[in-house]
Amino acid sequence: MNNQDLVGDEPAPEVAMAIKRCLESLVRDARRSQMDDLAEFLALAALAADDAAKARRKAAAAAPNDLANRRVAGSC
Repeated sequence: MNNQDLVGDEPAPEVAMAIKRCLESLVRDARRSQMDDLAEFLALAALAADDAAKARRKAAAAAPNDLANRRVAGSC
């Protein structure tokens, strides 16, 4: 399984949150290295990852019984 949902090409919320944490770490490193422009750009990317995770969670909660929003639990 490749952490993609069955609806489209958007990553699952936990993948978006992992990306957000990675970006936040890069922001801290960029600020320590006095790369303010890079830090600002990475901070915006982290916000976008957070928004993507929240949107996927909200969509999944809105249609909990919809099979299109479920993940494959195993194989036949």
